[in-house]
Amino acid sequence: MPLFYFDIHDDNLRSMDTVGTEYVGVREAQADAIRMLVAIAQDEWHEGFGKKLAVQICDETRRPVMEAKINCAITTLAG
Repeated sequence: MPLFYFDIHDDNLRSMDTVGTEYVGVREAQADAIRMLVAIAQDEWHEGFGKKLAVQICDETRRPVMEAKINCAITTLAG
């Protein structure tokens, strides 16, 4: 099974995956990247809004093959 690495980026931090995870294929890795972004956004929403989060997926040679992004922002509208 192919090995994929998930490197996480936000406005201030970059976390490199040093272990990797095996998946049947890229579709499964893509689905996990989306779940990962949503979980990070849920965990960090209280630390401030306007955070841009990204997960870069690299293959076993550390070549980037995909990137998933989410912009966590809340705008308060005067009512």
